[in-house]
Amino acid sequence: MQNIILMEPTPNSRTSKTFEVMAPMNVKLYNKNKLLAKEDWSQFDRWLKELKNIGIDAISVSIFWGMVESEGDALFEDKEGEILFDWAYFDRVLELILKNKLNWSPSFSLHMAGDLAENYLQHIPDWIWGKLLLENDKIKKISDLKYVSETGEKSFEYLSLWADDYVLPYYEDFFKAFLKHYEDYAEYTAKLMLSMGPSGELRYPSFNLHDWGGYPNRGTLQCYSKPAKDDFMKFLLKKYIDLKGINHAWGTAFAELKEVGPPTAENDIFQGKKYITTPYGRDVSEWYNQALLQHGNRMLRSLDNMTKGTAFEETKLGFRLSGVHWNISNPDMPRVSEVTSGIIKSHENMDYTDHGEYKESLAQIVDEDLRKKTVLHFTCVEKVNKDEKGYSRAEDLTRWLGDAANDLGIEIIAENAMYGGLYSHQGWDQLEKALHRNKPYNGLNIRSIRHILQGNELGYFRLKNLLLAGKSEAPKPILQKKTFRVMGPLHVKVSNDSQLLEEVDWFDFDAHLKAIKKIGVTAVTIDVWWGIVAREGEGLYDWSYYDKVVRMIRSNGLNWGPIMSFHQAGGNVNDDYNQMIPVWLWGKLMAFNKINKISDLQYVSETGDASIEYVSLWADEFILPHYVAFMEAFKKHYADYASVTEEVNISLGPAGELRYPSFNGHDWGSYPNRGTLQCYSDLAKADLREFVKERYGTLEKINKAWGTDYEDFGEINPPDNQKNDIFSGKGYFQAEYGLDVMEWYHNSLMMHGRRVMKAAYKVFSEGAFANVELGFKIPGVHWKISDPNMPRVAEVTAGLICPHQDLNMSDQGEYVAMLKKILNHDLQSKLTLHFTCLEKFNRDYEGYSRAEDLVNWMADACHEVGLDVKGENATAWEISSKEAWDQMEKALTREHPYSGLTILRMQNLVEGNDFALNCFRLLIQKINNLPV
Repeated sequence: MQNIILMEPTPNSRTSKTFEVMAPMNVKLYNKNKLLAKEDWSQFDRWLKELKNIGIDAISVSIFWGMVESEGDALFEDKEGEILFDWAYFDRVLELILKNKLNWSPSFSLHMAGDLAENYLQHIPDWIWGKLLLENDKIKKISDLKYVSETGEKSFEYLSLWADDYVLPYYEDFFKAFLKHYEDYAEYTAKLMLSMGPSGELRYPSFNLHDWGGYPNRGTLQCYSKPAKDDFMKFLLKKYIDLKGINHAWGTAFAELKEVGPPTAENDIFQGKKYITTPYGRDVSEWYNQALLQHGNRMLRSLDNMTKGTAFEETKLGFRLSGVHWNISNPDMPRVSEVTSGIIKSHENMDYTDHGEYKESLAQIVDEDLRKKTVLHFTCVEKVNKDEKGYSRAEDLTRWLGDAANDLGIEIIAENAMYGGLYSHQGWDQLEKALHRNKPYNGLNIRSIRHILQGNELGYFRLKNLLLAGKSEAPKPILQKKTFRVMGPLHVKVSNDSQLLEEVDWFDFDAHLKAIKKIGVTAVTIDVWWGIVAREGEGLYDWSYYDKVVRMIRSNGLNWGPIMSFHQAGGNVNDDYNQMIPVWLWGKLMAFNKINKISDLQYVSETGDASIEYVSLWADEFILPHYVAFMEAFKKHYADYASVTEEVNISLGPAGELRYPSFNGHDWGSYPNRGTLQCYSDLAKADLREFVKERYGTLEKINKAWGTDYEDFGEINPPDNQKNDIFSGKGYFQAEYGLDVMEWYHNSLMMHGRRVMKAAYKVFSEGAFANVELGFKIPGVHWKISDPNMPRVAEVTAGLICPHQDLNMSDQGEYVAMLKKILNHDLQSKLTLHFTCLEKFNRDYEGYSRAEDLVNWMADACHEVGLDVKGENATAWEISSKEAWDQMEKALTREHPYSGLTILRMQNLVEGNDFALNCFRLLIQKINNLPV
């Protein structure tokens, strides 16, 4: 091949992620008469130019054996007859690829091309059947070269693996001819792909159209040719020595070896799960799987050997696995379709979860010395779990393959199995998720060009955005795109008046999920109430309610953001559900920690009211082991859901927020009052005295600093409105006593936040959730900021900021200082802060509110300390106004923007509020640069 380059191409190079698009099976597919014309090449050229412009790395091209070697020597009796190679079509394809400065990934396509969606058919070489039959005395009939199914149907899509010994020399001639013809273009070859079975995938034709085994049936076994049966007998004799050993292992009474064979209607291994539960069924599956994996290994080794000593010696080698995603969760035949396709084998513990089956299979296909050189392509990545549709678990399968490949050090590329996924947000969401999951995919191969560039504006924009994010060197590439979530209901049953969970509530929940998925929301945040899960006692966890919640979320193609809700539901703004923290807890803590009264474990306010919403931070040493135990139990139970978990949020106080319950309903401190201090329990008072003693050392120094006359440390107490009121006269930031007490009060809360988040980090930094973000929430206490008599007092009583002598209505770095107390290096890399009140305005006339200022201060503070920050609306009713949506858009697009938005709450957004739902849809599309 000479002189085809019209413009200097870009040599193949690695980026953070690789992106390819599959070329059409034949360029002539796009005209009506199916005759290859000049305009077809022009169209292909225009498409390549556009793909280069948006950043595609390479074009995947199927080099069909049947096209290149369509003409063989007709004189088959001359066994040295030359086989003719015709590369002209592919020369032209490569010419245009290189002209547009793209690389290519040629695929040795040894299978029949038969794509109904593309209306194209290309057989393997017609002459190969007769040639092999003539040359090999052991081949008695054509069916010896084919896969023969349990129904007697014979596949002509790909030569049977039991014919490898005969056909492999012809494959190698094909490889060798290609490598020689294209040796000058090795540096522009991203990888050499290898067809290993039907549709180019390593599998049996178990669910192909020649048989009854189409989707979503179980699939038919393909091992009924004479060579296959002979091979099964060799396997059995190697394992059991003789017929006696076989009968003993299987509990059978065969009189002769010829009675032994693959399953028939009389010894069906699929009814009653016998492929799992019986030695015979497991032996069949083991042999069937082993034969396929050995075929894949032979093919890979063969191509590797062919490249040695050529210009392609360092070029990566690739192969494709099909995502056989149906029948995985079938209770009667779990994972049966994967077994009949041959890619995994059955075993006694087989169920609908991952037991490392794919890691075991991949390890046998790809020898250790080839793993750094091998690239696995996996299909069906655009799909979500749909148990209701053929027991499909496509999303699980995507995760299992990603985990297996990553564990073995094999590069893995995601592919869409069908074209339909390219026309929906759901499909693209899944493809994007694969790139940023816990054990990520290394790139995408999109099939095919026409379904991206012809009438699919959504697909084009989504691919373009994926390319921008995927090639970024930013440490958190997924954050290149804003995240949009919705808070789920406090409990599904809040939809009805009876407050009893009914089936109709689940239907409503499902409908709500579908509605938010449709507008582009990616995840639902769910309060995992400690009081529900652990209501029966310490260590007794009932996850059944949440199992159903997360299954329903996943079945709608959404992710979730579980909240470790160690607080009470009820008593806060927007609450429509009541749930106490575990009622057994108070007595347990008192009994085991020598606590004299229950209020020592609670926040006690300056009015004497005790809060039961959240265990006081001054009892952290007693309660923290219980939090850790709950988080560990959650991590273990939901490990299989880690890849669809966008974040785990940790409750740090009332309403799940890092604050004191200063303005909660149990006290008089409701909006927009100043709030009540919450440090009057005996444990809190003792801690204050220790703080003062450590700071001043002696009572003399304390009395001098504060202007007091204490005679004993026991006299030191938090502020008393009668004796030492710190709020009238601005004493909380202008008097030494007020400054000291409020510094202790603030720092106590910050250290609580740091302790709990460090404990959560330790739990979730290992195992399946290792790369899942940890979130925490800080409320926007926006009132009293501009109060001239008590500036920023509500933030102070909530514990959020530390007052200082220059405190006023402006930002002086209080939130920067706050965040630095919570964070350390480990935490900062994994944490995301959620901040409320993004929808609100400055309203000095309404409780001296400066909500918009507060939103900006927090964003700037997070930027300064390098912490990711996302926003929320504080109240549900304001999302019915356009002004609120404009405010939230402003926060997402300011100089130091919020990286995402969570809307409170799903039922408020969906039920009879088309205006808000449409506003959210438009915002998502606008912010993420999607077509409206």
